[in-house]
Amino acid sequence: MMGTPPEIVFIKPKHGRKVPIPQYMRDTKEYFGEYLLEKGLRVEKTLFWIRRKQDDDIEEVSESDNPPLAINQETIDTTKNKLKKAKEEAQE
Repeated sequence: MMGTPPEIVFIKPKHGRKVPIPQYMRDTKEYFGEYLLEKGLRVEKTLFWIRRKQDDDIEEVSESDNPPLAINQETIDTTKNKLKKAKEEAQE
């Protein structure tokens, strides 16, 4: 018996909002960063994101307005990574 597949939505933070990425997404192989990118992200519609929408922190947008993002380590350069790179360069 199979359950229903999860609903996938494309979300963006509302202007000026800094929305954290939940821990369950940080524990995966794919790196999403600490906060939701301004460009948006395709995610499973979970209670976490439903609550963020109710709190008016995010908005669902159609993907036709925004091309899908390929999120990987090269595309995201968080503050942690910048500090790590600076330390590595200083050691060289």
